[in-house]
Amino acid sequence: MNSTSSETNGLEQLSERVLGGTTGLFQAIEQDASDERVSSLAKELWEITDAAEGLLETVDLERLPDAVDADDLPDLIDVENLPKAIRDRDASEVLDLSELRHAIKLRELWNTVDLVDFRQASHRLKAEIEDVVGPDRMSAASDGDSRAAADLEAFGDEIRAEAPNVALQQQAKKRMKQARRGVLEGHAALEEVYAGNRSKPSKRRREGPRNPTAVSLLPGGPLPDSASVRYSSVPPAVRGAAIDPLPRIYGRRWRGKRGSP
Repeated sequence: MNSTSSETNGLEQLSERVLGGTTGLFQAIEQDASDERVSSLAKELWEITDAAEGLLETVDLERLPDAVDADDLPDLIDVENLPKAIRDRDASEVLDLSELRHAIKLRELWNTVDLVDFRQASHRLKAEIEDVVGPDRMSAASDGDSRAAADLEAFGDEIRAEAPNVALQQQAKKRMKQARRGVLEGHAALEEVYAGNRSKPSKRRREGPRNPTAVSLLPGGPLPDSASVRYSSVPPAVRGAAIDPLPRIYGRRWRGKRGSP
């Protein structure tokens, strides 16, 4: 098992443990409903856990590590400020997030997160947390005057400016997937009809052509498995696209893509 799979399984196990523990707590409190406030709080905690799980489902956790350039991670640590951070017990003193943009591969990040679903899920999670801790404490927790907080906010502003265009491309890709699925199904049905017609005896084939000198321009069957149908001159990347395009389908790839999204 690779590191990506182990990280994904670890998150899944953590989510299951949190859900199981919260469920048990809620059931126990419901059985002894002597304190309505505690019962209500347990229910709100359950809603937070459910909202957090919904947020995680909008992220492809298996591809998420690909969005981070491990070679640039050491640049995010300011070693000179490490003694001061330990003395002040402030981890933000040792973080230099001004180079965070170089450590994050935005294209891989956009391929990992469904922005529309992520936005909806994050708003739901924020609302559920505010119900428990209150909006004032939420805003106080998000506000920070440290250098790391300022760098993180600047990085957020940068990617937030690109997010609408990326979300539009993601939605267009979803629609193209649906349309392509219909084309693949139609292509498969057409091949079945063609194979059925080929297996039937043809009266004209038995009798031969009426004009023996005539030459048919119709192909005698499907395209041969030659180099001309195995390769495409169309570039796989789309200029200006922020996310990976759908794979090209041509030649024998039609059969290999059947049943794929």
